[in-house]
Amino acid sequence: MAKHIPRIYCPDLEMGPIILPDDCHLHLVSVLKLKPGDEIIVFNVESGEWLCILDSIRKHSIIARKWRLLREYQPGRQRLGLAFCPIKPGNTGLIIEKCTELGATDFWPIISEFTNYKFKFDKMKMIAKGATEQCGRLDIPVIHQEISFENFVNELPPDFLWISALERLEERQNSSIDTSKNCGFIVGPEGGFSESERNRLLDLTIPITLSPNVLRSETAAISCIAIAASKSLGFPEFTEN
Repeated sequence: MAKHIPRIYCPDLEMGPIILPDDCHLHLVSVLKLKPGDEIIVFNVESGEWLCILDSIRKHSIIARKWRLLREYQPGRQRLGLAFCPIKPGNTGLIIEKCTELGATDFWPIISEFTNYKFKFDKMKMIAKGATEQCGRLDIPVIHQEISFENFVNELPPDFLWISALERLEERQNSSIDTSKNCGFIVGPEGGFSESERNRLLDLTIPITLSPNVLRSETAAISCIAIAASKSLGFPEFTEN
């Protein structure tokens, strides 16, 4: 079995020796027991992904040098956005982690009428970074600042085809969605959207239903990105109002 080589995001790979971020010291030294001469992979969007050799390990710093370029960043053919209401922190983290693995490029935490939890911005950024390192992608998704539902829908981020996941749409017809555009999905909190919020989404977005069953918020969010990611050459037919 090939030896696992850890991947580390490093914001600066352009000049001289590479000083690895402080937050990776414990994992690389105490958990993985790495030592000088061992290999690691470092990456960012600007410089690509590099195989590196550890030169020195000190109490509070790890220094490496670039050895071989493994690949350059190739932008994806579309952006995948997710606007969702924060739920319990563990489940919010699950959304960030799994949707990062599946290719989401943008996250918007939105505060709706029935939202009961605050969005822990710094913690979720760390989860997105860790998921990026684990899954092999080079770009860390953008996590936007928390915003109210009303402000978000009043000025929906441009350049996205916005699709809202709504339960139990009354009138249904099958319709395909144009996948040549960047797609953004809007998912509600536990208990769903209020009637007024639901009406706004029906007016401003493409409403879809993911299942005849009522899905948990994290299930709906992950399902939206999973469907989009698995159909990079075209979506399946959603049930659209």
